[in-house]
Amino acid sequence: MTTPAQHRAEAARMLHRVVVQRQTTDQAIASTELTPLVQELVFGSLRYYFSLSQIVGAALHNPLKPKDRELKSLMIVGAYQLFHTRIPKHAAIFETVAACAALERPWASGLVNAVLRKCDASGPPERSFEHPPWLEAALREDYPDAEAVMAANNGRAPMALRINLTRIRPEEYLASLEQAALPARLAQRQDGAATSDAAVIWLGPETRILLAPVPSSRLPGYREGLVSVQDAGAQVAANLVTPQPGDRVLDACAAPGGKLFHLMERHPGARLTALEKNPRRLAQLREEGRRLGHDDFVAITGDATALDWWDGAPYQQVLIDAPCSGTGTLRRHPDIKLLRRKEDIRTFADLQGRLLANLWRVLAPGGNLLYCTCSMLAAENDAVVGKFLAQQPDAVVQPLQLASGRAMQHGWQLLPTEADTDGFYYARLSKRA
Repeated sequence: MTTPAQHRAEAARMLHRVVVQRQTTDQAIASTELTPLVQELVFGSLRYYFSLSQIVGAALHNPLKPKDRELKSLMIVGAYQLFHTRIPKHAAIFETVAACAALERPWASGLVNAVLRKCDASGPPERSFEHPPWLEAALREDYPDAEAVMAANNGRAPMALRINLTRIRPEEYLASLEQAALPARLAQRQDGAATSDAAVIWLGPETRILLAPVPSSRLPGYREGLVSVQDAGAQVAANLVTPQPGDRVLDACAAPGGKLFHLMERHPGARLTALEKNPRRLAQLREEGRRLGHDDFVAITGDATALDWWDGAPYQQVLIDAPCSGTGTLRRHPDIKLLRRKEDIRTFADLQGRLLANLWRVLAPGGNLLYCTCSMLAAENDAVVGKFLAQQPDAVVQPLQLASGRAMQHGWQLLPTEADTDGFYYARLSKRA
């Protein structure tokens, strides 16, 4: 049986993998069955890493040797318990100090104890937005309410479900949730519009927000493919891509497949093609399709910035869920704040522009292209679309109005400050016939 001290040691190891070895949280916890406590300690320490690292650094008289940097991660885990959890302070310090033995550094017990007690005596860290300077500056440039956006980024993301409309009716699945004592509600609308207002696009009856998050394995019928876990903001895509029966629809950069399978559930008469550059991710997409009972689609391994995969037949609808910084998902992936660099944004923007220009060539005249990212930065969103429009005279913006978020110059931005979504950007373009 794992002891409380071992939980702290495991959290410190995972935090070290992210901070020092620059692994994502997904990589750091791969093949590990996280306990709720370890998950709380890792993700919480990442959410408040900047202020916690500062206060621990101030309490250390001398910097640690490179081979002992795992100890600083342990101290940050300890400081997180002191300032951001209800764990009694004496227990937080005692168990974190005991974790030194589990990290094979028993000699450091006195040091860790002294640092944590000094942190406790100094009181909570000063107010911090917990964002790297470059990202804070970018958000302040893009949003007048940037401080509210950053505060929301430090919160916890809701757990949104997508009921598989091809397997079960929403009301039947909701009954099974109630029976399992897992109540859920509709995603909130921020515009106050009636649900029947056709001019305002939002979510369908298959989208629900679970009142209390649980592991997906606890969801009724998950193994049988009755439900998926997918952010509500990402689920809007299926209401923005509206193919007619028989239309060819391309989902470029398709893995992990959430939008692809949602389109199949909402538009069963369309002919879907999934394009994915990474063969391993495409295999995982196929596996998810088998769980959901979706196998009637074409899967292609190919680079969306090239055309060697294309059969020459145009698509009536194209979805580009472009690779991006992921800054709209900081509540779920706080490691992004440590792993992303300012220069990454220009690299992503260049790739996004090339994807738009290339995939426009496979779109049929009169067809629609939906460009989306899970970024909140205009440099990856409106700026990319604006540059493309300036170079592509047959591209026309279709104005959007969603029930949450805000209009941008060319598209629509969802933010974690509003309703139940991550930060997500959409722009819908049509090709002149």
